Amino acid sequence: MKSIYILLTKSTTICSRIVYMATRSEYTHAAISLNGNFDDLYTFSRKYKRAILPAGFVRESVYAGIMGDSDNMDCAVYELTVNRRTYKKLEKLLNNMECNKDKYKYSIMGLPMCHFNRKYERKGKFFCSQFVYYALSESGAVAKNAEPSLVKPMDLCKLPEVTEIFKGQISQLRGIRSEMGPIAAL
Repeated sequence: MKSIYILLTKSTTICSRIVYMATRSEYTHAAISLNGNFDDLYTFSRKYKRAILPAGFVRESVYAGIMGDSDNMDCAVYELTVNRRTYKKLEKLLNNMECNKDKYKYSIMGLPMCHFNRKYERKGKFFCSQFVYYALSESGAVAKNAEPSLVKPMDLCKLPEVTEIFKGQISQLRGIRSEMGPIAAL
């Protein structure tokens, strides 16, 4: 069996503040990790630290970029345990998307449509939680019980397949990782 991790965060960026104002949710951003190190997180977000656009498929880290500069960022980690076949399928999907990342764009219209509970899918366009749910459901890590374009970050922590294993500030998550190794060791 292998573990997959979902990291939910709420930063102080303009985009995060807008999402928060619209949802009043505890977390406004979602990413997926194939290991407990959180140095390779896959998501849809800004490509450059200082500019909201362009945005698309990116790799993030709790040690660099916006997360690396934000010790007080609230976050939570959820674990899914899957068989090796499902893990490999997810890994292949993520690698394929990364190899073709220029074909993927951020779904700017997807955010308000999701807020108003309107299905809005465009080929190659995702927002963060839509992407995480899509990747997990396409790989078979979770049952596809929802329309990906309607999944908000907080919906991911309610999936029956996930277990919360950490809640706190991102600096604490980094501290646990540096003291004990991957979070899977907890």
